[in-house]
Amino acid sequence: MREELYEWVRNLAVFYILFTAVLHLVPDKKYERYIRSFMGLLLIYMLCTPVLAVIGRSGELLRNFQANYRNEQNLMEEKSSENLQALYLTQGYEKEFGKNIMEKISGTDIKITDAAVNIDGERTAVTLYADQELTPEEEGEIYDVLRRDFGIEKEDCQIVAAGDDEKTLGRSSPSGASAGSDGDSDG
Repeated sequence: MREELYEWVRNLAVFYILFTAVLHLVPDKKYERYIRSFMGLLLIYMLCTPVLAVIGRSGELLRNFQANYRNEQNLMEEKSSENLQALYLTQGYEKEFGKNIMEKISGTDIKITDAAVNIDGERTAVTLYADQELTPEEEGEIYDVLRRDFGIEKEDCQIVAAGDDEKTLGRSSPSGASAGSDGDSDG
């Protein structure tokens, strides 16, 4: 009896070490709650094992636990594949959307070398790369095309001219200063 108790305590200690290691290896924190709930069920099983062994029903409980574990694992795999499919669809849509924008703007005299689209929920942001400095009229024409044909407003559009990667038009810079300002606060 004493050896069985030591075995049980040792199994619990190994379980806690394994549990901690698994939590540190989780690549994305959003899966942590699923692992915690699964490990909690496993801990309950481990705590009940001595009592159930006395009763003699541990084999049946183990079979039920294995069946439930397989079902949960299948559900998690399905969710993971759905998330991966959604990611690939979004990336493909962004690339196709960028090609459509390039085609529309290529109908004008403005030379755009690349268009990067970022879809975040219902907001669509576009960064256009030009191989030349654009006049305000050309910029206005681009903004009109984006608003008219794609529903993208000026504040969601960035135009980067060749050789001037730091200057962006139509949005504020990451430093918080307006893209059109030179950083002076003289007034």
